Amino acid sequence: MPSHTPARTPERLVLSRRGLLAAIGVGGALLAVPACRSAAEESTGKGSARKGGTLKIAQTADIAPATLFGQNNPNFTIARTVFNTLTEYDHKTLDPKPGLAESWTIAADQKSITLKLRKGVTFHSGRPFTSADVAFALENLTKETTASQLKHVALAIEKITEDDEHTITLDLAHPVSNLFDLFEILLIVDKESIDELLKGTKIIGTGPFEVANYTPGTGFELKKYDGYWEKGVPSLDAVEVTVVGQSSSMVSSLRSGGTHLLVDVAPLDAAAVKGDDRFEVTVSDAHDSGFYVASNVKVKPLDDKRVRQAVAWAVDRDRILSQVLGGIGTVTSLPWATSSPAYDKTKAAHYRRDLAKAKALIKEAGASGKTVKVVYNAGLATNAKIAEIVQYDLTQIGLKAKAEPLQAPDFLARLQSGALPGLFINGHGFGQLHPATLVKGAFPFNAEKNASNFDSDEYRALADALWKATEESAAKEASDRLNDLLLEEQFVSDLVASSHTFTRSTKVRGLNWTMYDYLDLDATTVG
Repeated sequence: MPSHTPARTPERLVLSRRGLLAAIGVGGALLAVPACRSAAEESTGKGSARKGGTLKIAQTADIAPATLFGQNNPNFTIARTVFNTLTEYDHKTLDPKPGLAESWTIAADQKSITLKLRKGVTFHSGRPFTSADVAFALENLTKETTASQLKHVALAIEKITEDDEHTITLDLAHPVSNLFDLFEILLIVDKESIDELLKGTKIIGTGPFEVANYTPGTGFELKKYDGYWEKGVPSLDAVEVTVVGQSSSMVSSLRSGGTHLLVDVAPLDAAAVKGDDRFEVTVSDAHDSGFYVASNVKVKPLDDKRVRQAVAWAVDRDRILSQVLGGIGTVTSLPWATSSPAYDKTKAAHYRRDLAKAKALIKEAGASGKTVKVVYNAGLATNAKIAEIVQYDLTQIGLKAKAEPLQAPDFLARLQSGALPGLFINGHGFGQLHPATLVKGAFPFNAEKNASNFDSDEYRALADALWKATEESAAKEASDRLNDLLLEEQFVSDLVASSHTFTRSTKVRGLNWTMYDYLDLDATTVG
């Protein structure tokens, strides 16, 4: 149990954009993205909104409860429905707004923060939520067995003090620029059932819905939690989430009325309902979906950066954007959303399809005729189509490429352990918030240990500088040098910066999501 000390009274943080930027130490480092429009605002659906009812959702892959401590796409439907976080970003301003933390103060040296926690919150078991639960969630994140893209921030917390049941102080080893990125993703789990959570046998949070039933591989059912701390929330009585392996089958279910909402259906399949006024495709404003092809640099011939650069020159990004992603997004050579402070328009356009240049690099590296595996996460419907294009493009430059699918749990386990057998295709997030979160935590990019096994003292130093920067000029210098390194080394070749989509019946209103694209169904109704 963390030690108890008297509550401190550091400088009050004003909940404004200017206050946030000053507090995190990088003035201007977070830029506003377009406002999140809910389905209620966008829809002109038939019928009137009403409370109650059951929302039926389909997704292509099953949830993975053991991965709830980081971002994992199949968990989008359970993370914010069953759990709460300490804070949530405003989509217009990127100011953090209260969640389970009602208010917070940050010390002048930016090395400690005190959070006042919401009273009257209970877990679905009926147990009261206290500061001990926040301490547990943070300590759990630091365990070797816990995988999370924000673990590095939790590890920077030197001391956790439970000042009282609803006040907690975190002392940091140094200022960190992405503290609120951690608070946005940190699900407050029930410490008394953590072992069952990891197995998926008991999933208990403080969120607006509680788990009524979970059948691995098939789906889960949620019911309204009557003891939820926010009065009148949620509007729905229940939510049913079904795993449907084929994207086209998901669309058929939507058309027949068997499903109301599809999460991340393949864009070309979603295009089939765009002309039907009964349905609408909503594009997330989080811009949290980058598609990439990366290299395990321990696997020949990908240990030679010339081969990796050749891959970047060979892939037809424009074809992927138009034929696979339905034009949702922009082609890019960098991992950042256009809203990111690290985004550089000129550098983002560095790689374009140039087969002659790619062939020359392959020949120079002595890799002509070499075999390269191209594995992809079959849990995302778009990946198979991207893999087909990548496979074809690589054969055009003299490589023997073979695309192979891996099921989502297997792919994720190998991604985290750096055991993928060559080139690999997947989507990544974390290009939309603070740049340090991507290079310090996202599995494809983590400077300490990444899925590509790329090991570089220079990369680690730049990532660290970006993370600890307290001046805008220092952050800008670090991000510029970091972009140059990413373009040169190409252990990850970004292809398209896109967005997650929610394809829905226009009967569904009030649909929202967090800046990590976790579904927020607090105000959702089915008309």
